[in-house]
Amino acid sequence: MQMLDGFALRDVGAVSLGWSGTPLPQVFEELATMGGTVIEINGNAQRHHDIALDSSTIPQILTWAKQSGLMIRSLSGYCDFAITHALDANAEVALDAEVARLMATCRAASEMEVPIVRTFVGDVKPGITLEGTRRGIVAALRKASALAAVLGVTLGIENHGRLINDGPALVALVQEVGASNLGFTLDTGNFAWAGHGPDEVRADLEAVLPHVVSVHVKDGKWTDQGFVFVPAGEGDLPLAWLLARLRTQGYDGPVYSEYEGGESFREGTRRSIAFLKSIVSGAAQQQGRRL
Repeated sequence: MQMLDGFALRDVGAVSLGWSGTPLPQVFEELATMGGTVIEINGNAQRHHDIALDSSTIPQILTWAKQSGLMIRSLSGYCDFAITHALDANAEVALDAEVARLMATCRAASEMEVPIVRTFVGDVKPGITLEGTRRGIVAALRKASALAAVLGVTLGIENHGRLINDGPALVALVQEVGASNLGFTLDTGNFAWAGHGPDEVRADLEAVLPHVVSVHVKDGKWTDQGFVFVPAGEGDLPLAWLLARLRTQGYDGPVYSEYEGGESFREGTRRSIAFLKSIVSGAAQQQGRRL
């Protein structure tokens, strides 16, 4: 990765999913008012924003984003490769269908000149284990990565769900797939949500850092009732440390708020973006003083 002088304020924004049910022009306007300058649009935009991502709508979406001063840096793709223990023709058909679902978002990203598509491995289901589905997952990710590479798209696996929400295990999976355009969409809160304690979460974050291509920021607090999400900067996660470590790794991708706490989504997002901008700006100023 290219080493930059530090983060720029343009790198801070939010994912669009929290605005589900809101038209994209309004999403863009609200995010820009909060100080965001980048956005990840949900790939299922027809469901969440009442507009498809296709050749007939993409020019208008890009115009709306430009008018609001936003850059679309990634799309949220959907797929589930943890669907079968079998390795037969039926399994291949099922996995190919999931690859095709992900590629629909990758084609939209390519047309929009958006470089990153969030990707899933799959989640726990009755009768499904990581050991049993691993060969199918690896095969599907290899196929998806190769197809995405032709489109100029990088896939970022999100640490999502409970099937493989573990830093070292995710790194081992990416290394087994062996694709140069496959990394991680790091969700900062999901390791803790999956049951990892503070020390384990820091180890998870450290493990995935060299492979991060996009960041969804959540914060939260460990409680007797589990990990409870709060606005970024108001919880227990080492977010300032993480952003500093990303900078030293040469990370130059987006940093998105993804507030999922119990307060108002818009208020939680506003506070999260304000915190992230203060950290990112400080990192840039510190780096500038050393040059």
